[in-house]
Amino acid sequence: MDSRPHILFVSSWYPNKNKPLHGIFNYYFAQVAALQNKVSVLHVSADASQQAEAVTEVINEPGLFTLQVYYKKVQHNLPIISNWLRLRKLKQGYKNGFAQLVAKNGMPSLIHLNVAIPAGVAVLELARQYKIPYVLNENWSGYCPEDGNYKGFFLKHFTRRIVRNARVIMPTSHFLKEAMMNHGLKGHYEVVPNVVNTRVFIPQGHETGSKKFIHVSSLKKKKKNVKGIIRAFAAALKQIPDLELVIVGDGPEREELQMFANECVGKGKIVFKGHRHRDDLVNDINNASCLVMFSYFETFCLVIMEAFACGKPVITSNAGAIAGYMTTDLGIMVEKRNEIQLTQAFIDFATAKKRFDPVSIRNFVEGYCSYEKVSQQLTAIYARVISEYRK
Repeated sequence: MDSRPHILFVSSWYPNKNKPLHGIFNYYFAQVAALQNKVSVLHVSADASQQAEAVTEVINEPGLFTLQVYYKKVQHNLPIISNWLRLRKLKQGYKNGFAQLVAKNGMPSLIHLNVAIPAGVAVLELARQYKIPYVLNENWSGYCPEDGNYKGFFLKHFTRRIVRNARVIMPTSHFLKEAMMNHGLKGHYEVVPNVVNTRVFIPQGHETGSKKFIHVSSLKKKKKNVKGIIRAFAAALKQIPDLELVIVGDGPEREELQMFANECVGKGKIVFKGHRHRDDLVNDINNASCLVMFSYFETFCLVIMEAFACGKPVITSNAGAIAGYMTTDLGIMVEKRNEIQLTQAFIDFATAKKRFDPVSIRNFVEGYCSYEKVSQQLTAIYARVISEYRK
């Protein structure tokens, strides 16, 4: 008999058959929790293609049991009615899925909720009905003033209830913690960083020199400022003509960015690779000298940690959470929106004005957000919450 605590993962965002990369970091969290605990995952989402009211899918991985529930997508001409119908379907999906999961794996000792809305609305009811404590892991950027999506009566009402009843609130950074608290979301906070699989993201020992740069992101103009990177790179290119820049990522703004890059530096000088699978991304990072990020805001920025795990330094803006962990031993930090500083950072790195130690860079990640490090932190929180709840 498995004597480990049974942790139920419920995620507002989680990889599924329709969106295989949606909330991939929450899947990593589940893997981490499963290193020292019995973990079941329950996720409910809409499927626009299905005719049945509800379809379940069971996924068995070593140490991780996942139950996916898909409900028939609902639509209505009035948005408020559509939202109400979706919420009702979501809650029913979690209620039915929870019953199936308990019949299979037994009653959980604790619920680990990833991202408050919308799944937290269902967790509130499950926690109350079955008297199960829950913790909240949060990485939604909507709380940040630069994002501004924490608005609306119903979103704020349910978020306040979810946060208030969580035994521990676990934002991925101190920056996000402050953003949440500035909205009056009070509770017991413990920062738990996103995780990096340091067994996958590893140095490959490629000789890359100092002139090959890579940018990896969703390419969203509201957040990532890829045009700023392109303009700064173009300015640096005038002084060092053999610089190289690869941009990895996809989205609706990719075509516009490619056209902009061609206007700035000529066709083909900046290479766009689109979406890359994980193994390909590891190779891409290892084939570069340095990762470049120029975001307006970040609640963590996982790809920076993935680059660090590969022993690569980073040129980055001081955006949000990044300023909390970035040091001069890990790369070069510039002011947000300051393209002159970013241009100079390209030049300084390319001319090797400072050399960075790949071993020290990787050691930072292993001590901060590796699977093993975060597993220890999560397991200690779970044990304490379960013990206190039983008293």
